[in-house]
Amino acid sequence: MNNKLSAILALLTFFGVSTFAADVKIIIDGINYQLNAKKQTAIVIKNPQPYQGDIVIPEKVTHDTVAYYVEEIGPAAFQKCTALTSVVVPKSIGKLGAAVFAGCTSLRKVELPKSIDELPTMTFTDCTSLTEINLPNSIRKMGTAVFKGCSSLVSVVIPNSITALPRNTFEGCSNLQLVTLPQSMGAIGSESFLNCTSLQSIIIPTGVRNIDDEAFKGCTSLSVFSFPSSVSKIENSVLEGCSSLTDVHLPNSVSEISSDAFRSCSSLDSLFLPNSIVKIASGAFRDCSNLRYANLPNGLTSVASDLFKGCSNLAEIIVPNSVKSIGAGAFESCTNLASVTLPTAIKEIGSKAFDKCTNLKRLKLMGAAPPKISGNSFTKPTYREAVVNVPKGALGNFQINKQWCKFLDIIEK
Repeated sequence: MNNKLSAILALLTFFGVSTFAADVKIIIDGINYQLNAKKQTAIVIKNPQPYQGDIVIPEKVTHDTVAYYVEEIGPAAFQKCTALTSVVVPKSIGKLGAAVFAGCTSLRKVELPKSIDELPTMTFTDCTSLTEINLPNSIRKMGTAVFKGCSSLVSVVIPNSITALPRNTFEGCSNLQLVTLPQSMGAIGSESFLNCTSLQSIIIPTGVRNIDDEAFKGCTSLSVFSFPSSVSKIENSVLEGCSSLTDVHLPNSVSEISSDAFRSCSSLDSLFLPNSIVKIASGAFRDCSNLRYANLPNGLTSVASDLFKGCSNLAEIIVPNSVKSIGAGAFESCTNLASVTLPTAIKEIGSKAFDKCTNLKRLKLMGAAPPKISGNSFTKPTYREAVVNVPKGALGNFQINKQWCKFLDIIEK
C-alpha cells in the first residue's frame, strides 16, 4: 500500500511540475520570458518594468539547467517603452506579435533577421525616432499601420515578396522621402501615405491595379504622379491636398474618377483627361486654384456637382457633345472663366453651376433648345454682361424662356 501511495505522489508531483513549467514567466538578464517546458521554447513578453536602452535578445536562454530557444516576441512586448533605443532580434525568432514596438518613441534602430516572415498590425506605430529600417526579403505579409506615425522615418525599401501595401502603412510619416515599391505589388491600401508631407515622388509598379481612398492625401511635396495602365478607377481623395502636384498622368485604362480625387491640388496647371473616362464624380478637381486648362472626355454624360468649384484660373471650358447635364456648383467661383461652350445634348444646368463666375463674358450654345436653368445658375453680372451665342433660328426660343430671357445680349450666330 505504501509503495502504491508513493508512486501516485510521484506522478502527481511530476505532472504538477510539468504543468507549472509549461507557463513559467521569468526575467533573465533584464528580459522577461514565458517558458514552455514541453517544447523548450521561450517567448519575449512585456516586462513589469519598461525596457530601456539597447536590447540584444539571445537565441536561447537557460533556466534550471534547461535550454529554451527564443522563438517569438509576444504582442505589445515592448509597447510604449519610451526609453528603449535599439533592439537586435536573433534568427531563432520567427514571429512578432501585434504592436510589438508601438509607441517606442526613442527607438532608433531595429535589426530583423531573415526568419521573420510577417510584420503584424502596428509593429512600429509611433516610433517617432526611427529614421530607417532594413526589411528582410523573407517578409511576405504586412498588417495595417505598420509604420504609422514614424515621423522621423526617411527611407524604406518594401521587400519583393509583398503583394499589397495595407492601409495606413506610412500615415503621418512626415519626413519620409523615398519609398521603393516592388514590382510584385498589386494594391496600395487606403491612407497608406496620408500626410507624408516630405514625399516628393514615387514610382508606382506597373502591376498595381488598385490605389485606394486617400492613399496619397495630404502629400504636400509630391510634384509628379503617374498612374499605371493597370488602374481603371481613381478612388476618392486619392491625391487630395497634394498642393505641389504639377503633373499627373492618367492612362487610357482609366474609366472613372471618384469624388475629391484631385481636390485642392493647387499647383496643377493643366489636365489632360483620356476619352476612356465615362464618369467623374463630384468635387474631383475642386479648389485646383492654379488650373488653367482642362478638357472633358467625349464619353462623359454629365458634369458632376462642384467638379471645378474654386478653380479660379480656369479660363475656358468646352463641354463635349455627350454631356446632358451640368451639376450644382460645377464651375462655381471660377472667377477667370471667360468662355463656355455648351453642346446640343445639354438639357439642364444646376443651381449655382456658374455662380461667382464674375469674368464670364461669352456663352456659346450649340443647340436650338434652351437648357433648363434656375434663377441662380449664373451670377447676376453674367446676365447683364455676357454675350450669348445661339444657332440661327433659335433666338425666339431663348427670348420666350422665363430664365434665359434675363440675358440682355442673345445673338444668333
